Formats: sequence, structure tokens, C-alpha cells
Amino acid sequence: MLRLWACLLLLGSIQIQGVPFYGDGFDTEFVPLEHQQSPQGRQEAGATVPVQTPSGVEQKPFNVDTITTDVNAPNPAIFFQQSFPFFGNEFFNSFGGFGFGATQEPWWKGPNVCTEKEEDETVASETEAEETVDTFGQERDGVTNVVRSPLFGQFQFSVNSCAEKPNKHVCTKIVNQNGKKKTLTLTRQCCYGYGRPRNADFTTPCEKIDIKDVEATASDMGAKQFLESARSAGELAEMLGGGSGKKVTLFVPNDAAFLEYRGHHQQENNVEDAKSEASHSKPSIYKLHAVLGEVQLEDVPNEKLLQTELPDQKIRINSYQLPAALNLEPYRFAANCVPIEKHDKLSEQALVHTLGGVLKPLTKNIMDIIRERADMSIMRTVLEKTNLSAMLEDDKPVTIFVPTDAAFDKLEPHLRRALKEGRGCASNILKNHLLDLTFCSLATVPGAKTTAYNLLGEPLLLNRTHLAANQTRPAPIYINNLAKIIEADIMGTNGVLHVIDTILPTESALPMTSLMSQKNLTIFQRLLEASGYDDQFDDLDNVTIFAPTDKALQNTEWARMLKEQPELLDHNLDLLEFLNYHVVKPMIKTCDLSEKSLPTVAGSSVRLNLYSTHALFSDVMNRATVNCARLVHFDDESCGSVLHQVDRALAPPKNNMLKLLEANPNYSKFLELVRKANLTQLLSNNSRSLTLLVPKNDVFDELSESGEGAAKPSDPVALVKTHIVEDVVCCAGIIPTNWPFVRSIESISGQHLRITRDRRPKIENAGVTKCDVVATNGILHEVNDIIVPRPQRQQQRPQLIPPGAGYQPQGDFDVFF
Repeated sequence: MLRLWACLLLLGSIQIQGVPFYGDGFDTEFVPLEHQQSPQGRQEAGATVPVQTPSGVEQKPFNVDTITTDVNAPNPAIFFQQSFPFFGNEFFNSFGGFGFGATQEPWWKGPNVCTEKEEDETVASETEAEETVDTFGQERDGVTNVVRSPLFGQFQFSVNSCAEKPNKHVCTKIVNQNGKKKTLTLTRQCCYGYGRPRNADFTTPCEKIDIKDVEATASDMGAKQFLESARSAGELAEMLGGGSGKKVTLFVPNDAAFLEYRGHHQQENNVEDAKSEASHSKPSIYKLHAVLGEVQLEDVPNEKLLQTELPDQKIRINSYQLPAALNLEPYRFAANCVPIEKHDKLSEQALVHTLGGVLKPLTKNIMDIIRERADMSIMRTVLEKTNLSAMLEDDKPVTIFVPTDAAFDKLEPHLRRALKEGRGCASNILKNHLLDLTFCSLATVPGAKTTAYNLLGEPLLLNRTHLAANQTRPAPIYINNLAKIIEADIMGTNGVLHVIDTILPTESALPMTSLMSQKNLTIFQRLLEASGYDDQFDDLDNVTIFAPTDKALQNTEWARMLKEQPELLDHNLDLLEFLNYHVVKPMIKTCDLSEKSLPTVAGSSVRLNLYSTHALFSDVMNRATVNCARLVHFDDESCGSVLHQVDRALAPPKNNMLKLLEANPNYSKFLELVRKANLTQLLSNNSRSLTLLVPKNDVFDELSESGEGAAKPSDPVALVKTHIVEDVVCCAGIIPTNWPFVRSIESISGQHLRITRDRRPKIENAGVTKCDVVATNGILHEVNDIIVPRPQRQQQRPQLIPPGAGYQPQGDFDVFF
């Protein structure tokens, strides 16, 4: 029970109250919020709720700021109350400040407020019934099984929520008991003929308003021309219900919009005088603006379709919340994407809203509109090939930003081919242009960025620019600072279409070659194109590509041929093998990397290794290599695959460690020691992963001239094993370290070798002069000194000695520090 109570307390706009239970039946009375804690508040069952609340009630809810996305969600002015049954509200109201002390009455407790009550009883869903409190306060799982005993007796939980609107205050109480859910709604609003100013303070009462004739009301709102034209056409009376007394709502174009419309359509005779209108066969433009019923916009949910008095014609209402910082109206409303400028003005015959344009009959869905447009032929073809056309023919609301045929001509060839053929991730690029809601241009505000999320879940940033003071045309809207809307708000029966001049790319849908070009991997991308296998690469799916940077490739033989003899690269099989060696399956992001070998498309494998560059947190792996080439940029997704950039071109190793030694005459003296130590089989075993530290011959020569014994060791086995590590330690994994954060690696002889980096990587006393020679069974580092094995000490007490001249790590304790 406490867990349930704690969870409910976290909900910002609900009320949790312990209410004594008065009987076994479910007929629980509804107690208004302002009465619940007052002695006079509890009424007898069946008593009517008063229209005007008693003025003697001192309890006052407190104001809470919220942000909502729907006009029918609680507005920024939300009132709610929390009851504290152990202390009572009088305890808190004895203090000043946050809801305490002297209070002011909210408007809905004042005069001229009418109240409506609704009750609804349903069977609670399985989820709602999982945790209920029964009549004896026992917490039950579902309906019958007692979970645990109560902490206090005979309490029933109820949840109250209240929403404040300019002329309406709605409280909902939900009681859930034994699998039954009872919802009681109490609505308080200004009585007919009374109202409150928009954005009024919550204490401003309902006051008498001047209600005029509908034409006078429209004239006051700057929209008399439309109704005068309707009256002269003989349709005004029918629009107003034909004397039936039914409530009507009118969406009236303002005078400027209607005169402009009439000027553009004089020849159509659609809004002429009574005689011409009566004889015209086209549907009435007037009835399209009339809806039966009183439609207050703050009560209309977003995407609501209103049936007009014109058969088969509906008005789609959309609402968009604006940031409070703009100091504008909290919401903007649209009817078929035509701005609603003034709204909810009551007249004697109808509720009046004024429009910034004239509504037009809608008979085609969005896909029908695209099919009819000659400048959208490519988009039509791509939509049909990817089967997204079905979405644009459905009844669910949709917004699409449609690029013209000219916009497709701007694309680079690989992306244009993928789109026109509907292959690869063409559907993803299209989904970047689609929203599953109706997004009208009035949702954008000059100087503010508006974010809408497309079908990929990616944000589209829409920015309406500022115009100069002398310009009257609408300010242009740009999407992602890339595409300009050149034709806005083309309405269909299932949403809206905006025409744009540029295709909106998304990296997750780009062909791989296009992504490489975007990421400035130009040499690797040009090698793909020169080979003739670029389309083949674009068609790959669920792969990981390790692409060398331009710097890594600029001095290679392939780059030279690309510059001097590009014709030799066309369908060059060696080049194809080189390119394929940079591709592995499956798709692996860096968060999923682990130390292992992965087969490439070319057949041979690459080796992945992970390292930490944190001196303190050595277990946090934040650097990755592939065949010891470091990943310098990673996780660029492309149509079901991923692109990582590496700082070195990859080449499949041809030899194992032993063959590398045999192939290089500068390693002959170390090779001789390997043979004396009988370790040739170890270095030729392809199942191992080793790091071999190889001094060149001149290192042995220098030691021999100086007379040091390391040039002719008495124990070649110990010496060679000290230079072999049973792990792959790339130079990229060796970082600068200082005491006490010393790192080490362990050779197969058991010696702990300190690793660090100065000008170059350093292992014990030997600097690495040549890094990362890749073999089939590990890597080889060329070093400039011989690492002499230290005598093994038995049971030596570890000593914490700072490193200095002659310091050697002694045991695991020193190595750790």
C-alpha cells in the first residue's frame, strides 16, 4: 500500500486522498474538491451539487506550472489539491506562503458559475485492478487475493485530477474498488451569457458579456464580408440551423482573406450574389464553414474531424502549443491548416471563430495529390516502389515534405540511384520526410525553432525566418537549415503536404559510398568507384566497414595508381581483395566490440583489440584497434551497416612470426636464439595470439662490443621467453604512465614488463622503433634494446619504492602500483 501511495504522490497533477468507506455497496458519492475537508463539505447521498460554491470555505488549491502538448491536456494553469488525513488542511492553512494562510477564491467558486456532473461506471482493466485497496483496507492482487494487511484500517484510495481552462474547470474523480472503476466528472464553467477575459487571473470572476447578432459579432471580429455574401446567396439562414434552434459553430474567413479569395475566383461564380450562387452547380462554399454543435476549441482534441453542413466534407482541427517565453497565445489553432485567428466568440445564433483564409473542399488523399502533380513524378515512383504509398492513402493523419523532381537532380549519383530504384534504405530516406501527424506551417514561429519527429524517430528542425518590415508575404520556412518549403499547407483528406526544394538526407539511410563522401573518406570512396564495385558495396547489408582515412591511404600504391593510372583499377581483383578485407560481418558498433578475430568478406580474418587510456581506471576500455590500426572515428550508420574510420590501411598478413623472422636478415641473431631455445614451433603456431619483441642485429653487435653478457646469454630460453607475450599488445594500447599508475604486461617467462610511452612506446628498457608488424598469429614490435630477464625471487616481501635510477618492478605488488 505504501508503495502504491508513494507512486501516486509522484504524479504531478493528481490528488490522493484517504476517504472513509461508508458501506458495502459501490455507490460512492462525489464530493467536490472544495468541500472535501470542510465540516460542511460532505453531503447526503443524492444531494445536488450547488452551482455556486460557499464563500465561507477557506481552503484553496495552489498553482502548478506544467508543459503539455495537447490543448485538452491540463493547461499551464492547473489546480490540484492534496489532502493530509492525519493533520487536516486547516493545519497547513495556518501558515502563509505556499498554499497556506489567507487565500483568494478561484473564479470557479465565484458567482455566475454553472455546474454539470457526469458519472460513468466500468469494469476495471486487468492492469488497473492489479493493486487495489478493498473495503477493509487490505491490499489485494486483482480482485480476491490478499497481498498484505493494511497499516491502518478502512481506507479507500481515490484519485482526483483537475484541469483549468479559461472558462472551464473540470475535476475528475476515479474510484477503483473490487474490479469496478467509477469515474465522476464535475465541470464548472461560466453560465450562458457570462465569460472571463482570455489569460485572466484565476481569481477573475465570470462577468456578463455583450451577446450580439451573429453578423454584428463577425463584423466586430473583422469578418463581415463572408456572412454578407452568404446572406445574399440565401444560405446564411440554413447555415444557422434553419430556425431549428440547434447550436451552430461558424468558421468565418476574415474580410481580407475572403476578398482575396473572391478576386481569385470571380470566374468560377462560387461566391457571387444570390442569383448566381443559387444557379451554380458547385458545392456551397458557405456550408463548408458551418458545423452543427457548439465547438469550443479548447475542448477539441488535436486531429479532431468536424462534420460540416456540406455532405462528405470535414474540418480537421489542429492545435499547437507555443513556448511561454514567446509571450504569445499559449496555443495556435488551425482548421484544415488555415490559421484560426480569433476564436470562441459567442453570438445569439452561433459560436464564431475567424480564419485567416477560406476553406476549400477536400476530395483527394495525400497520395492522390502527389499522383496528380507533374513535378512530383519521381517521388510518386519511389513511394510506390517502397510501398509507403499505402500509408499516404490511409485515413490516419500524415504530413509529408515532398521534394520536386528538380530536387532529385541535386543528389549525388549513388543516392539518386538508390532512391529511384527503391533499393537499400530508400524507404528510410522517405521516412525522413514523413510525420505521423498533421503539421501545419502555422506551428512555426519567426525566430524560434520548432522540432517535429519523423517516422525514423529523428528530429526535424523547422525555422521560420524573419522578414523585413516592408515585406508582406509569409516568411520562408527551412528544414534542418537545408530544405526550403516552397509551397505549404496543401491539404488532403488525411493530412497535409508541403513542397520542398531539397531532399532531406539522413545518415542512417545513405548508401555507404555516399556516407564515405560525406565523411571525407574520398580516397577509399574513389577506389570503390574506380574498381567498378561501388554499387556492390552499396548493396551490402549488416556489415561493418573499417575505412582508412585519406591520410592513411595517401602514400599507398593504390593511391598512386588512382592518381596516375586509374584505368588499371577497373575490376582489378587485387584491389577488390584489398577493399573486401576492410569489410566484416555482421554490423558491430563500438559498444558491442570485443577482443576476437572476425572473418572479412575477402575470406581472411582481422583481429579486434580493446585498450584503456585511463591511468586510474584501467578496466574501462575506450580505445579499439583492428589489426592494430586505431579506430579514430566510429559508429556512422548507413542503411543497416556501420562505418568506422581507421588510421591505417589494412592488409591481410601472409606469414606467421617465425616466417617474419626468417624473411628479415636484420633479425637473424634473434632467430638464432629462438632456434637454440627450441621455440620455433611456438612462433609458427597459427592458433596463438602473441606479441614478439625483436631486437635487430645491430643491438646485439653494440652489446658485444661493450662486453655486456646479454649479447651471448647463458640461458637463451629465458631471454627469448622474456621477449614473448601471450597477448596482442598494439602500440596504440601503450600510453604514458607514471608512478603510482604503472602498467605492465607479462611475458611467457613470468616476467612483468613495465610499459609506457615517451617519444615512442617503451617496454622496460627497450624503445619500440617499429610498431605493429602483423603476422597470422600475432604482431611483432622491433625494439632498440635487449630485455634481460631478472632472477626470480622467492617469497620476497614487496616494497613500495618509487621508480628511479636502477629501479626494477619486483612482484605483482610493485607492478600494481
